[in-house]
Amino acid sequence: MACSTCRDSRNRFKQKLGRCHQCMWQLTLLSILSWTVWAYRYLVHPTSVESITLIFAASSFSLLLLAHLVVALKLKLNNNKT
Repeated sequence: MACSTCRDSRNRFKQKLGRCHQCMWQLTLLSILSWTVWAYRYLVHPTSVESITLIFAASSFSLLLLAHLVVALKLKLNNNKT
């Protein structure tokens, strides 16, 4: 799953955040799927264990995607200034 440009194990997270399009597409798909499944299956019973677990997973996917998008926007703005 790693990109060919992200080889250093110490700085892999910093290298990939906002740059890895594969990760961003995967997170987009996982976010959409998990929130859709939650809305379809567990909206009626939001306090069940399965519902809460899916909410945590969907929130994690969405927050990591948001972090990717914020860093990507920052990198794009910095590149346009120089």
